[in-house]
Formats: sequence, C-alpha cells, structure tokens
Amino acid sequence: MAEELRSYFSVEYVDFLAETLKSEVNLPVSEFTAYCLSDPWTDMALKERMARLTDAMVMFLPSDANEGTEILKRILPKISGDAFKFADMLNMFVPDYVVRRKDDLTLDAALDALVFFTHHGTSSEFAIRPFILEQTEPVMAAMQGYASHKHQDVRRFASEGCRPRLPWSMALPAFKKDPALVLPILEALRADESKFVQKSVANNLNDIAKDNPDIVLEFAEKWLGTHVNTNWIVRHGLRTLLKQGEPRALAFFGASPIELQNSELELSHQNLDFGGSLTFNFDAQIVGKLPDNLRIEYAIDFMKSNGKCARKVFKISEIKPSKREISLKKFHKFIDYSTRKHYGGVHSVAVIVNGQEVIQKEFELIK
Repeated sequence: MAEELRSYFSVEYVDFLAETLKSEVNLPVSEFTAYCLSDPWTDMALKERMARLTDAMVMFLPSDANEGTEILKRILPKISGDAFKFADMLNMFVPDYVVRRKDDLTLDAALDALVFFTHHGTSSEFAIRPFILEQTEPVMAAMQGYASHKHQDVRRFASEGCRPRLPWSMALPAFKKDPALVLPILEALRADESKFVQKSVANNLNDIAKDNPDIVLEFAEKWLGTHVNTNWIVRHGLRTLLKQGEPRALAFFGASPIELQNSELELSHQNLDFGGSLTFNFDAQIVGKLPDNLRIEYAIDFMKSNGKCARKVFKISEIKPSKREISLKKFHKFIDYSTRKHYGGVHSVAVIVNGQEVIQKEFELIK
C-alpha cells in the first residue's frame, strides 16, 4: 500500500501543488518544483516524499508561521477531494507543516489549524502526537472537546490521534502504560453514529488491550448492551483478546468452553510448495449442552527467518449452533505479502473452537 501511495506523489501532483500555491503567494514555481523533485526523489519512500514537501513549505512559504498556516488553510480545499486520488493521504504534509513550525505557533493556533485541516481534506492524527507528547494535559483536554464536534472527521481525530499504538506513527508510551486520559474520549464516542468514528474507537480499544487488557474488559462490561453501535465497537475492540482466547472476552459473546469428541483434521498436503494452497477439513461433535455461540478459528504457526515459529490466528466463522456436528473446509494460500514473508520449513495448522485449541497437525512448506 505504501509503495502504491508513493507513486501518487507524482510530477503532476507537484506541478498542481505549485500552481495552487502560486494563486496565494508569490511563488517561484520552477524553483519550487525543482526542489521538490530533486534527487533522491525517485528513490524516496512514501514518508520521505511527504517530508520533502513539508521541507518545501517551510522553505517557500512566508517566514511567519501564522501566515504560512493561513495560506495552507486557503489552499487545502483546492487540493483535496477529487483533485487527486488519495489526496487525503498526499496532503498530510499540510498538518506536518504545523509540527515543523510548532515552536513558532501558540498551542491554540496549532490545534485550531489541525482541526481545520482535519475536516477540510486531510487528517491530523500523526501531527497531533508530538503535541500530546510535549503538552499532554492541555492537548488531551482539547481532544476531549473534539469528541463532541459536529464533523465526524474531527470526532474521529479525537480518538485516532491518541491511539497508544497508531500504525505508521510514533507510539505514545505514557498511554501504553496508563490510558486514563484516553478513556473519557472513548466513552464519549462509544455510541457515535458514524462508522468512521466507530472504527477508530474500536482500534483505540484494541491498542489499549495489548498493554492493559483488564481496562478494556472493564470498559466492555460497563457498556456492552447499552447501544447497538457500542456493541459493534466493543466486539471489534476486543478482537485481539478474542483471538488470544481470553475467557472473559469470549464470555461476553456467549462463546463458553465446550467439550468436543471425535475431532479429526485432514490436510491436503504433508509437503506444500510455496505459492500453493493448503486445504484442510475439520470434523467434530459437541458433547453436552450447545453453547450460545460457536466461534471457530484456525491458527498457523509460521516458520520465521530465525528458525522459530510465530502464530497467527484467522477467524473462520461465528454462529449460534443448531446441531452437535461441526464440519468445515478451509484453504490457506501461501504467498508473500507486504506484511508477511514466508520461509520454508515445518509449519503447523490448528483449529480453535471458543478459544480452545482442539487439534493440530504439521506440514512442511517447501521454498
């Protein structure tokens, strides 16, 4: 994804940006574009290209940070929307300018700019984080206020910006240790009508669960069942704990421990060539009372470059069972992704039912 986005920082985009800036400031267009596209632009990664554009803003906009910020406020709507594909991501250099000039802006001016940028064409969840690190309490007080903003983009920003483990961004170690300042924001947004906001709240809870599972379980116990939107948020916020087989998380959704008999797992290959698919069949019978919910997952223990295995869990289904027999067929394709590289060696596949590993078999991936 990052490689695809990188390509959209094109010559055409830089030219368009230059012409738009020229309408607001006395800009030497050829000098601006030459700087932006100078070596090693071709070899730069996504975030490096974004940083280059931020450098250009600092260099070519007026030296007064407030004036530069106002110019960016005026041009952002013109370079957003349908102007370019992925414009919301490409334009993240705009809030990054505020980070670069933060020592020359008051906190109120910086926050006002980030909020403006958030609901006029880009997102400021990365840009807010240095401010949270440096001025935690006043910034988080402002973020709590944004949780009641009329624009969904700003309400999402209130949650997304303070995620303890936001991908592609710096972590917030204090919130990994103690998310007390984050929780009031999540509680304020717990029944938000916007799916965009709901996803952020769920992701924030999931971040917190990785370091403070008890806090998220307490949140779930307090709010689950109070609103349909809250139910969705809680379920998705508990996804890591559910995959880990956390009994309290499973119990919230009726996935109580069960006893199985006659469990069988058949693999299509004992030796699988890289690029191929492993098909497996699982059959079992439930003993005793049927559970309220039947959550079935499979786990693969992938061989890593250091010769050790790392497990990843994949959800298959979640149903209210009407019979004792369980029978399923699943396949998994072994190809490399940007987030996962495969290595040859002994792997294993396991079936997990309501958080309990039922059966496991090994196979060898040949690469």
